[in-house]
Amino acid sequence: MSDKNVRKAAVFLMALGSDTGGKIMTKLPDEMVETLTSEISKIGHVTYVEKKKILKEFIDISGQISGLAFGGKDTAKQILEAGFGTRLAGSLLERATAFNEIKSFEHLKSVDPVTIANYLKNEHPQTIAVVMAHMDPRNSGPILELLPAELQGNVAHRMAVLESPNQETLKAVEEVLAKQLQTEVKAKDVQYGGKKQVAQILNEIERETWQEILDEMREIDDEVANDVNNLMFVFEDIVMMNDNNIQEILKEIDGKELTMALKGATDEIAEKIFGNMSKRAAEGIAEDMEYMGPVKLSEVEEAQQRVVEVIRSLEEAGTITIGKGGKDAEMVT
Repeated sequence: MSDKNVRKAAVFLMALGSDTGGKIMTKLPDEMVETLTSEISKIGHVTYVEKKKILKEFIDISGQISGLAFGGKDTAKQILEAGFGTRLAGSLLERATAFNEIKSFEHLKSVDPVTIANYLKNEHPQTIAVVMAHMDPRNSGPILELLPAELQGNVAHRMAVLESPNQETLKAVEEVLAKQLQTEVKAKDVQYGGKKQVAQILNEIERETWQEILDEMREIDDEVANDVNNLMFVFEDIVMMNDNNIQEILKEIDGKELTMALKGATDEIAEKIFGNMSKRAAEGIAEDMEYMGPVKLSEVEEAQQRVVEVIRSLEEAGTITIGKGGKDAEMVT
């Protein structure tokens, strides 16, 4: 067993609790028991994100194994209840298993909702309903929200009364949509210039130099210069900051604001943040995120932008320094 898998197994047993984990240990070979015991004794803080990821991975693997009496959703739910408690178990299980059978329009997962909505809004409402009915609600929900208001109710109604379409028709719609969106995304990918590209260039320049460039840009067009400046450090850049900086930032951010910002964050960002908080605080925010339910993408982006503004204010105050225009922040000593 690799070191990575040993840690996964150890965290898994810890998540199950001492009673269940201990019973499992009695069924393992002595050598494996010794290895896992050693690993558990070395493990310090385990983030909520890591524990959730490992338990979900177990559910996914167990779902692929047939003919074993201990498998199934009931067993998965018992495991989740042992690790997270009854309140979160049902929600986590539903997220891990719901809509797994949906295989249509898989290519849409890699396309942002705005692009899909802009394309679909010109299609017949029945076509839109067919497409969205064959997508995971976690993907189709944001798309429905972005459609013109006069279309939303019509599409939702057609989805509600939709009968299963002919498979050949469904495949034809899927192929046409994939081709059209591929062309649109490719056209966007080859676009040169723009504020984002300027921000990326300035990110590679020393602070003194890029500030002078921005000042000169402001004399020409203050609005464009500010837009470029806003793109130079984005919320996703948090993963590149060191732990001391993260801890300084967390002192200045309201808990509700952070919860909203993390609602749309990647696991990597969440793990980075939770790893610099107390276990109780991290679990509290994680629970708040679960109970928050669906939120508007615009609200998440606004919260993330306010976090970025806090980071910039700390930089201006000299508490942290964001080197080379946005990356690799270091503490000022």
